[in-house]
This record gives sequence, structure tokens and C-alpha cells, in this order.
Amino acid sequence: MKRNLMIMLVLIGLACVGNVFGESITVIMPRHEMDLIGLWEKQTKEFEKSTGIKVEFIQMSWDEVATKVTTDLAAGGSSSYDVVEFDNGWVAKFAAAQWLEPMDKYASKAYLDSLLPGLVQTFSVKGVPLGIVWNNDTRFFFYNRAMLNNAKIKNPPTTWVEVLAQAKALQAAGVSKFPIAEYWNQEWALANSLAFYLYSFGNSYYDDAGHITINKPGSVEALQFMVDMLKKDKVVNPSSVTLSQEAAADLFYSGSSAFFFQGPPSMYSYANDPTKSKVVGQIEVATALPAASAAKQASLTLPEAFAIPKTAKNKAAAWKYIQYMISPEKDKERALQIGSLPLFKSLYTDAQLLKLYPYWNQFGKQAAVARPLPLVEWYDELVNTTTVALQEMLLGQKTAQAAADTIANFLDGKVVDGKVLKK
Repeated sequence: MKRNLMIMLVLIGLACVGNVFGESITVIMPRHEMDLIGLWEKQTKEFEKSTGIKVEFIQMSWDEVATKVTTDLAAGGSSSYDVVEFDNGWVAKFAAAQWLEPMDKYASKAYLDSLLPGLVQTFSVKGVPLGIVWNNDTRFFFYNRAMLNNAKIKNPPTTWVEVLAQAKALQAAGVSKFPIAEYWNQEWALANSLAFYLYSFGNSYYDDAGHITINKPGSVEALQFMVDMLKKDKVVNPSSVTLSQEAAADLFYSGSSAFFFQGPPSMYSYANDPTKSKVVGQIEVATALPAASAAKQASLTLPEAFAIPKTAKNKAAAWKYIQYMISPEKDKERALQIGSLPLFKSLYTDAQLLKLYPYWNQFGKQAAVARPLPLVEWYDELVNTTTVALQEMLLGQKTAQAAADTIANFLDGKVVDGKVLKK
């Protein structure tokens, strides 16, 4: 009898402990590039207070998160995470592996319809959404108007020829030693940078017919242009080969560089924050992007989403977190405080936001030519091959043609939309 009573008391005690601590989830996501005030952490704490659900909130660099998420999901079994980062470059791979819960199992049609349709489509396969976007990361061309004025330059460049001419004029006028700082460290962002340069020269890794084009003259021209800006023309800061995107942005905020070709939307807000920037009031958003010609203008759209692994321990609480964080209220708060582009259609007619961000008009013009990264199952492998080859090229260990050939060799035989890529 006593033993039974003791067991009963232990079970009651455990139940009480469970009630005290409530539900818990683990969330892993990259640090938002420009969230320098910890807004995501603050909103997560507000979620905990509002719902009683405890959140283990893990934020790391994008590359660290990518390694942890893909390794964990590939291992199968029980996932370490309830909400995971879901990058646009992973859609085909994650769908093929069937790692994720379909989000229409949780999200209503009205909720999905309230989001920007392109962002929903990016993370959908055969009409089924696998993620809910958390970061509308379309990239834009920013420039320092004051620096251009000091060099007697009237308008920002619209072609790569003009970029070189203006960069040399800035150097000649003593305005900037290195007018361009790129994020060309050997990490994922370097592959993003290559995609931008390829697109801006009217090229890509391969064409719609399944022909590999990365090692053909037009594409090699883009790679050679990157090298020449760094080595021959010397308008790109030589430290760019070791700079992350954040480090390159810091040089822009300090007034060291005059151009930032592919910056996240919140870059404008931080450039005008006197606690973080020395160029307050100097930065403008261009209406056009530099390219080989006007017809070849392109920008990158690199959205990121939240997803729930099929092996997550607490899927219901995970959805509550996503729905709370990706709501019009929290989305608007992030737009107001860190200048991130909204995820919800309704916020693009919000009078308060439009008054605060009149330059969204220029964003719209650049976004009209936005393009995604290659949507293939093996994009991770392509990035690994590409970043190594590009680093060797930028360090002078390989020619542009040799680097392009290395990437082409990797692509040979890969399948895209049922077509086998061939050199």
C-alpha cells in the first residue's frame, strides 16, 4: 500500500512539474543580416510570455545553421528541432527527401493568401507549401550619394563600364581608396555573388535546353570581370576575399566604400542609424542595377522560410510559434524597427510604412528584375564546388576559365527538370 502511495505521489509530482514548465520547442534559424538590435529574440520572448510555451532559440551564422539542420534531418529518427530554417536553395532537395510537414496542414487558405504569392510559391512543391517565409530577402543596389557628389558624379552607374569609370573617379578624387567591398569569403554568400554577376552579364550556370553555359565565353566574362576589379583595376577592397556579407556592409556603413550591389532591404535603415553608421543621410537606393546592358539587369531574391520537420517532437506548438512570429503585427514591427521588407500584401499599402520608407518605390523597380538561385536538389553540392573554385580564382591560383571548367565538370550529367546537363 505504501509503495503504491509513493508511486502515485511521484506521478503527481511529475505531472505538476510538467504543468509548471509547460510545452517547449527548439527553434533554429540564422541571424537576420541586419537585426542588430535582437528583435527576433525579443519577439520570441513575447511569444513565450503570451503562450506559456518555452522556446530554446538557437541563432547562428547561416552556414552553421545549414550544417546543423541538414545533418540533423538527414540522420532521420527524432529531430533535435521543432522549427527549422528552410532556405530557398533547399526546396527541391528537402521535398525529394520528404523531410518536412506540409504547411497547409496547419495554415488556413486565408492565411497563405495574405502572404506575398511569390514567397509562398517559392517554398511550395506541386502546389503544396512546405515552409512559411520569415525573410523577404530580395537584394538591392545602394550607393553613397555624398561620395559621388564629392567626385562630381551626377548619377549612380547603370552598367559595369560605368561602375569601373566611377570607381576610378572616386579614387582619383581621393574620396575612396576602394569604392567597392564585396563578400567573397569562401562561404555560401560567395555563390550568391557569382549568381548575381552571371545574371548581370545575361548568363547562368546552364540554359533551358540543358546546355552547360558556365564555362562558355559570356559566363567566363563575368568571372573575369570579378577578378579584374580585384586584381587589375584594384577598385575592389583586397580584403573582400575574407569578408562576410556583414563585414562588407560594415565598410559601407563606415564610409569606406561607395557601392553595395546586393544589400538586404534593411541596409537602408541601418545606414541611417547614427548608433551603427557614419553615413547617415548619405545613402540612396538606385532605380536600376549595374549590368552589362540595361536588358541584362538582375537582382537576387533569396527568401528564407520556417518549416516543421516530420520528426519534430511538438508540431502543434511549432505551428503556434510560426503563426505568432509570421503575423501582420510582428511583420510590421520588424519593418518599422529594422526596415525589413514585409511578408504580407496588406503592409505594402500601410500609410505609416510608406511614409517612413518612400524609397520602397525604388525597391519595386529593382525587384521587377529579381531572379532566384538555381532550384535543384543538389544546390548544396554546387555551392561547395563553386566557392572553392572561385576562391582559387580570386586568389590567383586558377584562371577564370579554369574555375568555370571546374564548375562545368561538376554540372556535367546532373539532371534539371528531367533534362541531363551536358557540356
